Amino acid sequence: MSVSRSFAIYLGVTGVAALVVLAVPGVVLIGLFLGIIPGIVLWSSPSLFVYSLLWWSTRAILLRIPILTQIPMVGMLPFAVPVLSAVLVATPAVLIPFLINTRVDALAQRMRAGDFEPEKPVALTPVVALLMEGNINWSTRKPFCETLCLRLLYNSAVARIISVDPAHRNATSAFWIERRDACPERPNFDFDVRWMTDFPLARGDNPEDRVRARIAHGECLMEGDGRLDEAAMTISYRTVQKGVSIFEHPWALQPGVPTIKRLEVSDANGGTLYRRTEVTSVRVTNPLQIVSAFGFLTTVTYAGWARQNSVLAEIGPHGRDVLLHVFGAAVRKPDAWSGADR
Repeated sequence: MSVSRSFAIYLGVTGVAALVVLAVPGVVLIGLFLGIIPGIVLWSSPSLFVYSLLWWSTRAILLRIPILTQIPMVGMLPFAVPVLSAVLVATPAVLIPFLINTRVDALAQRMRAGDFEPEKPVALTPVVALLMEGNINWSTRKPFCETLCLRLLYNSAVARIISVDPAHRNATSAFWIERRDACPERPNFDFDVRWMTDFPLARGDNPEDRVRARIAHGECLMEGDGRLDEAAMTISYRTVQKGVSIFEHPWALQPGVPTIKRLEVSDANGGTLYRRTEVTSVRVTNPLQIVSAFGFLTTVTYAGWARQNSVLAEIGPHGRDVLLHVFGAAVRKPDAWSGADR
C-alpha cells in the first residue's frame, strides 16, 4: 500500500529529527532555547516516528486481510481499521511497562519485609555506636563526629559516641563533651549532611554555628580511642545494595536491581529496635517512550527508553528524613549557647 504524500513528509521529518536527537541529545536543549514548542517536538520525535511507523505498518497489514473488510462494522466505517491499528499498537506499549513495573514494585515491597518502625521514639543508652556510611576523615583515617553524633552529644541525649566507618570496622573514634577553659583546636566533626528541619540556615543560628559557639565557650568536643563493644546501642546507615542507575543500559526494558539503603537501630544483643529500608527502583514510563536528555550542568547524555526513579520508604541522606521520628527531641537542632555555665 502506498503512503500518502503528506504522511510520507511527516514520516520523513520525524524520522530525520529522531535520528538527530538520538545521535546528538543536546539538540533538544537547543530546541528549548529556541522555544518551548521546538524543544517538545524534538524531544518527542523518536516516539512519534516509531509509533507512527508501527501504526501505518499495522494498518497496511490489516487492510490486506480480506475477511476484515467483510465484517459489516469494519466495511461501513472507514476509520475502523485505523482505530483498530492504533489499539493494536497501543496495547503492548501500555501492557509491557505495566507488567515490568508491577514486578519492580513487588520486589521493592519484598525488600522491606523485615522492617520494624515503632510509633514511639527509641530510648537511647548512655553509650551509642554510630556506623554511618562515608563518615571517615581521610586526612587522619579516623571517623568524624557527623551531624547525628553532634546532635546527640550537644543535646545531652548520650554521654559518649563510638563512631565507626562501616567500610573500615577497625577505624573507630570515641567522642564526648568536656567542660574546659580551652578546647582542642580543629575538632574532628562534619556538618555536610543538612537536615530539612534546619532550613533556612540563618547566619549564626544554624546547627554548625550553634555547636561552634558552644565549643568556643568551653563545651569541648573531645576525641579518643573507642571500641564498638562499649556501646549498648548501634545506629547504622548503609547501602545494602548498589542498584542500576537510571542512566545505565538505556535500551534495556528490564531496569535492573534497585538501590537499597537501610537505617537500623539495634541493641547490644543485635535485636532490632528500628529498621527502615529505602528502595530506589527504576520504572519504565507508561506508555513506552523513546527519549533523549542532556543536562544543563553536566556532560551526561541519555538516549533510550524513558524511565524514572521511584523511591519507596525514603529515609534521606544518612537517614535525616526519619531520625526525628526515631529519636524525637534527642536529635533536634542543638540549643544555642545561653551564656550559663553548663
